[in-house]
Amino acid sequence: MTNSTNKIETSITHKIIDCVMGCISENKGKTLELMDGSIVRLTPSLASKFVEIHDQLNESSQASFRLMLVESKKTFEGINAFCKETN
Repeated sequence: MTNSTNKIETSITHKIIDCVMGCISENKGKTLELMDGSIVRLTPSLASKFVEIHDQLNESSQASFRLMLVESKKTFEGINAFCKETN
């Protein structure tokens, strides 16, 4: 992984963690601007489900999961659908 790719991954990680954990800790919905410029809304229950699924994945899959959460509205909705199907 290149240094610039590492910086992008770190930035993405911080963006997602801040939004998801803030949503959970404040028990309040949050908006998240995605890399494609789309805006999505996170609810506390959805944020909790994201954390639950994320923590079950290996490190490489976790990185892909985080990227897909912020890449585009389409990838966000795909992760959302996957999380809803996973019980």
